[in-house]
Amino acid sequence: MTTTGSKWLHGWLVGADGLHSSEDASDWQLVGGTGHPVHDLIRRPEDLFCATMFGLWQVRDSRQADSPQADEPSPWLQLHDETLTEILGIAPDEGDPGVVAVSPYGLAFGAQVDGVHRWQSRCDGLTLNERFSSAVLPHPLAPGHWIVATEDGVRIYSDSDGQTQGQWEGTDLTGLPCRALLYAHDRLWAATDGGGIWRSDDGSSWRRAGTGTDEESVFALGATADGILAGTLRGICFGDGESRWQRSGPSLLVSAVAAHCDDDRIWLAGATPGGLWRSEDAGATWGQTGNFDSVRVILPPISGHGKVGHD
Repeated sequence: MTTTGSKWLHGWLVGADGLHSSEDASDWQLVGGTGHPVHDLIRRPEDLFCATMFGLWQVRDSRQADSPQADEPSPWLQLHDETLTEILGIAPDEGDPGVVAVSPYGLAFGAQVDGVHRWQSRCDGLTLNERFSSAVLPHPLAPGHWIVATEDGVRIYSDSDGQTQGQWEGTDLTGLPCRALLYAHDRLWAATDGGGIWRSDDGSSWRRAGTGTDEESVFALGATADGILAGTLRGICFGDGESRWQRSGPSLLVSAVAAHCDDDRIWLAGATPGGLWRSEDAGATWGQTGNFDSVRVILPPISGHGKVGHD
């Protein structure tokens, strides 16, 4: 697989059937990965990690302005092995390869062995529902700890040395399938299937966030400058986690949400199925953009990129 284009890494990025980019959230270009449903993305200054139904890839930006390969496509480098296939979420990690991954088979850490990346599960002794994981975050308050969204709620994994099996501990958000995690506004947020949105100050103690979603199925979370966006089974909700959540957008299963970091009026939402939707007025009105069937992840542009004009 290869990429095409010149500024794809810094603008809007959408994971659908393959990876797509846009500078204005209107004109979308295929970057690569056709036939690979993309579930999660992590952007770094000169590359991108892409978690897909069929493995983990590193996409390097070989088109820097001063590079002799500026007009050449960027390579997609395979980071998975035969044990790591359907990846649902990734999070940044120190060392090589630079990410940890979660899948229906649980949390996995990678290391390079004889020039090849090999992956090891960290789920010994867990039940099926405790292993099945949809999202992962590095613990913002505890280095070496990972917050994991599982079918049995939120669990915390501590990795002592990166080589041996660490320790798992439960939290008081248990018994509900957790679909998404977010750290924003100095709090942790969790989206649950059938239990609404939850928040935590420390990752261990959780309580419901706001009102109006207590029995809602929530699949995606994103942050604005002063609030939270949530993708639900019946469209988009937004709020501050204190008051009642407000509804917005098309009544579809929304699987991805994001706001522009430089302009809080610009929101994108991806549906599964239902394609990609855009609002330029903080959710008051919406219009469809691009030619997508299902969108599973959206990365907003780096500050200073990906402008969308207003009337």
